[in-house]
Amino acid sequence: MIVRNPYSGEKIAEIQESSVEHALQSIQIAKKYFNDEYKLFPAYKRAAILEKVAELINQNLEELTLLIAQEGGKPYKDAKVEVIRAVSTVKLAANECFHLDGEQIQMDKSAAGENVIAFTQREPVGVVLAISAFNHPVNLICHQVATAVAAGNVVILKPAEKTPLSAKKIVEYFYQAGLPEKALHFLLLSGKETQMIVSNPNLNYISFIGNADIGWMIRRLSAPGVKTMLEHGGTGTAVLDKNADLSKAIPSIIRGAFYHSGQVCVSTQILYIHSENYDKAIELLKIATANLKVGDATLPETDCGPLITSAVVEKMNFLVNDAKEKGGIIEIGGEQLPNQCFMPTLISNANNQIDGMTEEVFGPLLFLKKYDDLNSIISEINKSKFSFQTAIYTKDIDIALKYAKLIDQKAVIINESTAFRVDWMPFGGKKLSGFGTGGVKYSILDMTEEKLIIIKNQF
Repeated sequence: MIVRNPYSGEKIAEIQESSVEHALQSIQIAKKYFNDEYKLFPAYKRAAILEKVAELINQNLEELTLLIAQEGGKPYKDAKVEVIRAVSTVKLAANECFHLDGEQIQMDKSAAGENVIAFTQREPVGVVLAISAFNHPVNLICHQVATAVAAGNVVILKPAEKTPLSAKKIVEYFYQAGLPEKALHFLLLSGKETQMIVSNPNLNYISFIGNADIGWMIRRLSAPGVKTMLEHGGTGTAVLDKNADLSKAIPSIIRGAFYHSGQVCVSTQILYIHSENYDKAIELLKIATANLKVGDATLPETDCGPLITSAVVEKMNFLVNDAKEKGGIIEIGGEQLPNQCFMPTLISNANNQIDGMTEEVFGPLLFLKKYDDLNSIISEINKSKFSFQTAIYTKDIDIALKYAKLIDQKAVIINESTAFRVDWMPFGGKKLSGFGTGGVKYSILDMTEEKLIIIKNQF
């Protein structure tokens, strides 16, 4: 497989693809190794390996930053932040190795439990299949692999086809750090080939980050008893209240909407603006959007790099034209640029007939809609088939808490963007946006099971 820079189209590297037969063999090898040997691999050794991986990522920060920018089109400055975050993610996972505690169960609550001792202990689930996405090709890999290793599992890693080089580097660091190769297998498969392995009964857990249709199909195809963690996307809704501090809210909204050209599962896609702020907010948003630099992701000054494929560019063209036909007003942007780029775009006068108001965009489009009544906005958002992270900008704590209480979203963020995330917080969607909760500690707990052990005293 040839990996190309989405901006220039130039060949970065050629990487060997895996076959379905090789994938099935890898799963079998991983299962046998887990059952025969790896189950007894102790926490302190896993923690030491993870600490070493974090050290190697930090030592190769510049190389990884450029690789992310080259193969995935993420701007250099954002790619560097991602690598720094990955160091933290792996360190957090290392620390959690020492917190996989069970509990003692009091048994003498009736005569049946007299002279009985019982306790639980956490054990790894076994073989984890991690299917990752292109948009955070280092930190997402660390979220999926480091957490699985911390829990004591073996891993089959299937990275995104567009960004396999970053993932392969991380796998190499795990090997260098001392993780046995049988405990981590790298598979470069197509989507169709991946479908052929997800039903394998030797898998115990599937972690998927990507398109909702594919994620739910994987859950349907997985074997009975296989746990799944699905992280999809949504329509990233935010509310700009009349009491909001615009000087702080506008930069946050712009960042949330156009970070990585909107190719983030929790990007701000829809902004409801109170009528008292509507005109002023649009002018400020236009100024901030106009100041964004679009271009080569490897340049430090770039704010928005290329879209991952030409098909995504065509999707943006379609969504912009659809919005215009249905009454939307292009305030700024709306045009395709050379090198697979697209102008950051603000579309006002948005209404629910516009496709971008009800479907995930995953690109640099922000839809603006005026509102007067918060209750009507809450009702509208709650009807969405998506539910992930939402945001509200306001100085009024009562409005903020009312919104947080009534909105049907997995997370509510007050005075920060929908795209806000730190790696130790719980993170995930519901409805079509996903299933389960990620975040370092939460993923590790989900990748373990509690076993009950009962001892009958003979005295």
